[in-house]
Amino acid sequence: MESKPPRDKEMPLWEHLAELGTRLKRVLIAFAVVFILMWMPAPDLSGGNPLSIATSFFITGEYNPFAYWVFMQSINPLLEGLNRTGYVRIALIAGEVWNPLAAVMYSSLYLTALVVFPYFVYQMWLYIQPALYPHEERAVKKYLWIALLLFYAGNLFGILIIYPSLFRFVVGLAQVIKVEQIFSVASVVSTWIQIAFWTGVIFETPIVMAILSEICLLNPWTLAEYRPLVYAAALILIAMVTPDTTLISTFLTFIPFAILFEIGLIWSRRIVRKCPDVQRRR
Repeated sequence: MESKPPRDKEMPLWEHLAELGTRLKRVLIAFAVVFILMWMPAPDLSGGNPLSIATSFFITGEYNPFAYWVFMQSINPLLEGLNRTGYVRIALIAGEVWNPLAAVMYSSLYLTALVVFPYFVYQMWLYIQPALYPHEERAVKKYLWIALLLFYAGNLFGILIIYPSLFRFVVGLAQVIKVEQIFSVASVVSTWIQIAFWTGVIFETPIVMAILSEICLLNPWTLAEYRPLVYAAALILIAMVTPDTTLISTFLTFIPFAILFEIGLIWSRRIVRKCPDVQRRR
């Protein structure tokens, strides 16, 4: 093996820090630009043609921030469906003076982070790439894009599956105990973000297992023997990071974790074939 990566250059620490600062500055600029765009007026899709959608930014006379509009696109069908039943009537209220602003701010920050995150990863990749050996570079390339896809898939699973299920349960429980269905808009948005983010993180399970297997630190056969303990620990951790106390979102999040964990074990068994020490401990 080469004594150092082929593209690595001797640089003073301050030059490394200066380069890192430059790349982070680019990410910050991109974040600021996208964040501003998230406060642009949302398009009016009722026109049905591209021209009317484009001009709706300027002629509707109503201001609906784009990020909040995206959030409402995910929750409106749920609210309308529940309200159509005739048994419940759900209303979103401010609750506190700054809650409407907080709702728009939360949604803008999170959606901006989702949009800019690949660019951040790309800039960090350019920063560390010269310090990698060829085999390390191949390993990073192999898992990086899968990790990104899994994170976004986890966000979608949380938004489209877990959040509606949790919301319906809460509404149904409130109906049973005769409680008025009024929710603070800031709490609704923050819960949406928490579920989306943590589900995205949990979807990274097979990637973490694969990377540990690549560096021969994970024995999948030993880990499989401790499956009950892994599942119990996962349930506790998921319960700690999910925002509700009903355990509905906990179990809905645990199901994909268990599936991804089993996929990770299968993947890990293939990877560790190159690890003689792991094979010996099998």
